[in-house]
Amino acid sequence: MCSFLPPPLPKQKLVVGYALTSKKVKSFLQPKLEGLARKKGILFVAIDHTRPLSEQGPFDIVLHKLTGIEWQQILEDYWRKHPEVTVLDPPDAIQHLHNRQSMLEGVADLNLSDCYGKVGVPRQLVITKDPLSIPDAVTKAGLTLPLVAKPLVVDGSAKSHELSLAYDQFSLSKLNPPLVLQEFVNHGGVLFKVYIVGEMIKVMRRFSLPDVNKHEILNNAGVFRVPRVSCAAASADDVDLDPVIAELPPRPLLERLGRDLRRRLGLRLFNIDMIREHGMRDRYYVIDINYFPGYGKMPGYEHIFTDFLLSLVQSKYKRRLSNS
Repeated sequence: MCSFLPPPLPKQKLVVGYALTSKKVKSFLQPKLEGLARKKGILFVAIDHTRPLSEQGPFDIVLHKLTGIEWQQILEDYWRKHPEVTVLDPPDAIQHLHNRQSMLEGVADLNLSDCYGKVGVPRQLVITKDPLSIPDAVTKAGLTLPLVAKPLVVDGSAKSHELSLAYDQFSLSKLNPPLVLQEFVNHGGVLFKVYIVGEMIKVMRRFSLPDVNKHEILNNAGVFRVPRVSCAAASADDVDLDPVIAELPPRPLLERLGRDLRRRLGLRLFNIDMIREHGMRDRYYVIDINYFPGYGKMPGYEHIFTDFLLSLVQSKYKRRLSNS
C-alpha cells in the first residue's frame, strides 16, 4: 500500500528583508546566525530606507523593529499590496506594547489560574499629568508603597526603560508623568525572562531588584533611580541560588501563558518579564512585555530562529498545497 508523501519544499533561497536599528543589527545579526542561516538557505537582506519598499525584494519575510508613524504607514501599505509576504510582526499589534497600560491589559484579562499556578499583574495606576496630584491619586487607588515608576510610553529609547523606586507618599510629586506606578512585589531578587519565538518558549533567570523589608520602607524617603530590571546583572542561570527562589515556573503554565498571549497580542516575537512573589510558590506576576527582545542573549538562538523562519514558509507552502 502506497502512502502519499507531500512533495519536498522547493530548493530556493528564503529571503528575509530586515529593517532594524544599527544597535539591533549588531546584537541580533551575529555571524553565528548569518552563517547558520546561509547553510539553511536563508538570506538576510537589509531594507534600504532611501528607496520605496515596493521596489525592493522580493521578500518572503519582512523582519522589523523600527518606531514611528511614517514607517508603520510604509509597512502597512506594502503589506496590503503584498499579502503573500509574512510581516514579523503586524505594526498595529506591536503598538499595544508601546504603552504600558495596554501592554499588561491582556495579561490581566487572561485571569490565568490553574493547578500549576496563578498569573496576574501587579496593581498599577496610570498618571498622565500634574505630578502634584500623584500622592492623592495613589491614596485613592489604595496602592501600597514602595512603588515602581515606569514611563508610560515604550519607544525603544533608553529613557523609556528607566525605572525609579518611590518609598514615601510625598516624594511621588517629584516624578515626571506620563508614567505607570506599579506596586513593588518582593520576588527574591530574581526575574524570569520568558522568550517567545513562534510556538517556542525558552526561559532564563536574571538578577533583579532585591526585596524591600518594612525597616527599609520606614527608614527610606525619596525616589531612587534603579537599573533597568532585565539588565541589572548578568544571567542568574549558573549561580548557586536558593532552590525556592531559583525554581523556574512550571512548563505547562508557561506554555499556556505563551499560547494565550500570542493569540491575544497577535505577535510571534516577544518576551515576558515575570516574577514569583517571594514566599508564594505558585503566585506569578508579569511586569513587562517586550516586542522583538534581545534574542542574541539567548543560548542557541541562531538554531531556534532559523528553524522558526523555515517553519513559517513550510506552513505557508502546505496551505498552498491544500488550497490547490
